[in-house]
Amino acid sequence: MGNLIKTSLKLLLRNKGFWFFLITMPVLSAFIMRINGNADMAYFRTDVTREVREIDGVDQKVAYYGKSGEFLVKVYDASGSELSEAFLKNLAQSGAILVCRTKAPGFTKTDADARMEKDGFEDRMGAALYLSKDFDDGILAGDAERAMTIYLLSEDERFALLEREIKGFFEEVAATAKLTGKQGSELAGEMDKFHENDPAKEIKSMARKGAANLTREQVNQKAQMGYAFSFLTLCFVFCGVIVAHTAIEEEKHKVLTRIRLTGTGNFTYFASKFVTSVIVSLMITAVLGVLTVFLGKEQLGMSRPSFLLMVFLMGVIFNSLSLLLGILSGDVMSANFVAFTIWSISCLLAGLYFPLDDASKMIKTISYVMPQRWFMDCVTQIFMGDKRGYFMVLCITTAYLIIILSLGGMGLKMKKMEQ
Repeated sequence: MGNLIKTSLKLLLRNKGFWFFLITMPVLSAFIMRINGNADMAYFRTDVTREVREIDGVDQKVAYYGKSGEFLVKVYDASGSELSEAFLKNLAQSGAILVCRTKAPGFTKTDADARMEKDGFEDRMGAALYLSKDFDDGILAGDAERAMTIYLLSEDERFALLEREIKGFFEEVAATAKLTGKQGSELAGEMDKFHENDPAKEIKSMARKGAANLTREQVNQKAQMGYAFSFLTLCFVFCGVIVAHTAIEEEKHKVLTRIRLTGTGNFTYFASKFVTSVIVSLMITAVLGVLTVFLGKEQLGMSRPSFLLMVFLMGVIFNSLSLLLGILSGDVMSANFVAFTIWSISCLLAGLYFPLDDASKMIKTISYVMPQRWFMDCVTQIFMGDKRGYFMVLCITTAYLIIILSLGGMGLKMKKMEQ
């Protein structure tokens, strides 16, 4: 077996593609981890809008404004008074409601009704409001129908919040007017003075049930590591396929037949290729280990040996998988196609590019078939100081290798029977 391993390694070292992946991908991985990213924007809602969004014209769509799951409310403001401005600011300050206002002087309720028939089908929002030109008089008189018209355009339960905010504002206006005896712009000014002493609102991120509550720094580190794992996965799968190329070429040129004539069995032959793939994983890890000298713990978020251990184990899984699938395909082009498919689909469904917290249950279930998902969970546990992450990743690696080698053995037997 030793001679077979040496021969395979010599063939690999003569392959320019192998050197490309061996050097380029670890360099890109180290570079992406050194970049200071702002991936916490995908995990924390730091851009909660508490201001009224101004839109140009009644025909402009508002669906594109709701990027963080807010309850979208489109407002046709025919009033334009200071009191209507205070009303919309009050709605926006609730945090869960995103107010998109278009100033529409001269816009009537009939026009609003006609517009709703169109926007209800062509746009996407939770509700819409029409503020009439008599908004001030209507709200001071307690006549909601005269002041505004509310259009419900979804089954979102947060509509009750919108109704409660509107009712609360009506009551506040009535109480302030009775207390101060002022109306119009003066009344709006008195209400602003009253709210000057309101306590400042602070947004805090809470962990989901069963999820770890990482700091913003750790979230950024985890996201950068996910991108690095994507480059490394590409390296592992194609290096595994290059090892498979040696087996394909040896079978094509009858080298495998001459090897069998020496008394070497199929198991010994493919075991030598497997050991070669493990050595390749070790080489890639060694190159990355040299590059991590330029990375500090603020980029890794963990000790260097822990990071390199995970990289090596993930490399063993993907090198072995690509090796066996490449040999089973029996064709160089087919093996390359399989390698690219494995890389692209596994990285996407494992959540290396973006979090899967809001994905469907089916997507989350499928993600746990991907090895990278388990390694990312291990990263989270290590960040939280849970030592069980190391045991978990060792068990996962063992499980994947058992599955890969078992399915590969069956596939090789079936391929031999077909021949």
